[in-house]
Amino acid sequence: MATPSHAFVEHTGEVELRLTAPDLPSLFTEAGRAVAELMLGEDAPAAEASVHAQVRLDAPDAGALLVAWIDELVYLSDTRRAVFTRFDVRAADERTLEAEAHGVPEPPIRTGVKAATYHRLRVAREGGGWAGVVVLDV
Repeated sequence: MATPSHAFVEHTGEVELRLTAPDLPSLFTEAGRAVAELMLGEDAPAAEASVHAQVRLDAPDAGALLVAWIDELVYLSDTRRAVFTRFDVRAADERTLEAEAHGVPEPPIRTGVKAATYHRLRVAREGGGWAGVVVLDV
């Protein structure tokens, strides 16, 4: 499988995020990068990531874990007044995720992300790697 990637499909009040990656840790890393890009734009500030957060999540399946991951990043952005742009995913399987997120403090937000939804949610093995689709409420 090729390197991790993401693409956006915009709808009124929501954005569909499509992800591909060679493995689950990379899929979650790519989801975090995509959320940061959506919030900050392609020209994200080059400020040093000086806000850090430890994340440990459990969910019944990989799709629910993706929703929980994005929702946690949104929550951390709101409460820490930072956008998380770099991710060290230490462990990820279909039910658990352990990571450290590194964020840029108080950047200007281009697009506010409210939450990930279960609408059209899909995470599955595909073509020797992993693919995911999640709709974000913006």
